[in-house]
Amino acid sequence: MRYAQYVSVAASAACLCMLAQDLVLRRSADQVRVSAPRLNFLTGKPLERMRNGASVTYDMQLIVFADNRVSILRRGFERFVVSYDLWEEKFSVTRMRSSGSSAAHLAAEAAENWCLDNLNIPIAGLPLDKPVYLRLEVRAQEPKDRRAADDEGGISLARLIDIFSKAGNPGSGSQWRAEAGPLLLQNGKP
Repeated sequence: MRYAQYVSVAASAACLCMLAQDLVLRRSADQVRVSAPRLNFLTGKPLERMRNGASVTYDMQLIVFADNRVSILRRGFERFVVSYDLWEEKFSVTRMRSSGSSAAHLAAEAAENWCLDNLNIPIAGLPLDKPVYLRLEVRAQEPKDRRAADDEGGISLARLIDIFSKAGNPGSGSQWRAEAGPLLLQNGKP
């Protein structure tokens, strides 16, 4: 690996570490939800593609880990398609997997928050009195990834594993991650 690549990897790791404390637990009566006030994913190459008239598909995954940070207790996945209206300079978002709900005429921050509000995990069966860790992973599909997903007629477990296990370039502007923990789901505090 060349020196420039080492620097790029180190800078990416530093960015991920900065985001590590930016995931906030928002627990409702029966759902685990998160907010990520400083995580902006409507940026970079995906935003450029939207401003050129294309819609961009974002795959989001919320994971609850046991206190060993290895064992996955629960995982939630959602797919969103985001488009940009050049005249209004606003975003539209459609939830693809669950309800197919949508929102329109949103500023970038509101569109990002809408996606996170619609990504949740049922709390039933999760330990409320033991520490857990949360991880949010966001990945903008590249145009060729989208064609492959469309050819399969949807998303399968195998495709989901493939999407999040690809070793993408964190500096490419198409992958984001935020983590939090240890937290108690009972009250959302360490």
